[in-house]
Amino acid sequence: IFYLVRSLVLYIGYKLKINSFIALKSSLLFPIDKMSDKELECFYQENIIPRYYLHVVDELKRKKEEGYKVIICTASCEAYMKYHQLPIDCLIATQTRGSQIIGKNCKNEHKVTLINQYLKDKNYEIDFDHSYAYSDSYSDMPMLNMVKNKVRIELKTGKIMEWS
Repeated sequence: IFYLVRSLVLYIGYKLKINSFIALKSSLLFPIDKMSDKELECFYQENIIPRYYLHVVDELKRKKEEGYKVIICTASCEAYMKYHQLPIDCLIATQTRGSQIIGKNCKNEHKVTLINQYLKDKNYEIDFDHSYAYSDSYSDMPMLNMVKNKVRIELKTGKIMEWS
């Protein structure tokens, strides 16, 4: 109950612009501090994998088979996302040490920074006209603007469509 009350206080503080979103998100991740790697893996398998949109996973597989580099860049925590079973070349996620976020939340413009760092490290360049970016959130527009082909995944249904 203490952790939930703390999170509520931090939420109010965040809404009043007294504390940061990072402090709020870290407070909500408190269960990670009590979980082993095996428990985090089970959490991912039992709670995240069942929420996969299988047609979106198939789309990722097709892109990979066509020779695209497939990168997932998510605000979700690397602590459990590392147990993914997705057909990707790279996972970029919010870094944590326990429940504490290291650096910035992987969101908005920070996604662009992290993707560019990965590309630089691998000596890759984005082919603007022939690359695709997928998202379920308008907050990802900085990342989506890195490519010509912007694809929206409707959050509730998983429907794939162009961003308009």
